[in-house]
Amino acid sequence: MNLTIDELKEALLNAELADLFQKAYKQGVEDCRESMRFELSLPSNLKKEHVAQIFQCELPTVEKIIRMDGFPKCHALTARYPRDKVLEWRDKNVMYMNSRLGIYVSENESLRLLRA
Repeated sequence: MNLTIDELKEALLNAELADLFQKAYKQGVEDCRESMRFELSLPSNLKKEHVAQIFQCELPTVEKIIRMDGFPKCHALTARYPRDKVLEWRDKNVMYMNSRLGIYVSENESLRLLRA
């Protein structure tokens, strides 16, 4: 079986791409596991410091976040926030967070803002 140079190049490229995709998949799975470990390590009733860790921001920004419409609060305890509801709210309100606070801006959006 004789293979041309182009066929060999194509086979090599396919093998390299398959390896790259496999590594990217494994990294994605590991990143998800790490994220889940972090979220599950949080207490069920969060303090402001925990909210800051979730949103990766400083405490003054947390003050703005917890005052946003619909942000879940624990009614039994003051200054506590239910973990599962906060995580759910975060996932549902990314666009709202962008428009109100300017955080969670995608890389493309930040480049567009820098050019403007």
